[in-house]
Amino acid sequence: MGLLEDNHVYSYSQLSSFDECKYSFYLQRIEGLEEQASNAFAERGTLIHDLLDMWAKKILTKEEMLAEYERRYGDEVITAWPKMMASKGYAKKAYELGIQFLQSFDEFAGYDVLSAEEKFKIDLPLTNGETRPFVGIVDMVLREQSSGDLIICDHKSKSLQSFKKDEDKMYRQQLIYATYVKDKYGEWPAKNMFHLFNEAGCKMERLFTQEQYDEAIAWATKQIEGIENYSVLDWLVCKEKPDFYCAYLCSARKQCPNGVVELGTKRKTEEYEGYKE
Repeated sequence: MGLLEDNHVYSYSQLSSFDECKYSFYLQRIEGLEEQASNAFAERGTLIHDLLDMWAKKILTKEEMLAEYERRYGDEVITAWPKMMASKGYAKKAYELGIQFLQSFDEFAGYDVLSAEEKFKIDLPLTNGETRPFVGIVDMVLREQSSGDLIICDHKSKSLQSFKKDEDKMYRQQLIYATYVKDKYGEWPAKNMFHLFNEAGCKMERLFTQEQYDEAIAWATKQIEGIENYSVLDWLVCKEKPDFYCAYLCSARKQCPNGVVELGTKRKTEEYEGYKE
């Protein structure tokens, strides 16, 4: 298990964090960083996720979601937006995008919601025959009314441009989650879906294939084995060049040299244009 506790439980966010930056993973998961830095992207995304979850569980109606968004926004989205975004009026735009999405929310017409925010635990294989516990939360499992297809759906605040840039990586999470869906429903999902609420609820879909599933499981196995084979000297190296993630998104940025580096204006703008939530 390397520097991890023997009973360590993995999640997709951990494997993704290790893939993004080993030092960030070390600070958060091995050192047990107590003060994790938040960001406005995550705060706003968490709020809308919660409202969608409450709608799916029939706790809130569409109209009540909008009222709750307006009521809670000022209390929950409290971290300042990056300066170059604020200078472009993005704080107001982000708020208004949420209003527009909720006003036009189609309530997943044509789909039946089978479950929402379901927590699960599965075992992922290692190459030596051992397994490691893995936990996750499936935003929604849907049944398409016209085709009967079973669909894993995940809500995301990413822009369409940013989603397409990282599309293959994005689908890994749902492919791994398909293990749980197969165990519970007795069938593999026919499709994986991303619900982009910053893009007026645009639904991006990809057909589920066994080949892509096997590739996702192999990636997860590689990440876990990489984490467990790292020594203390391997961990203590941050990214060579700080980027948008380092400066504004990483939860460990207050404890990392890259997190306090001021990116050049041109570079910040270019990275922001490619990210946009």
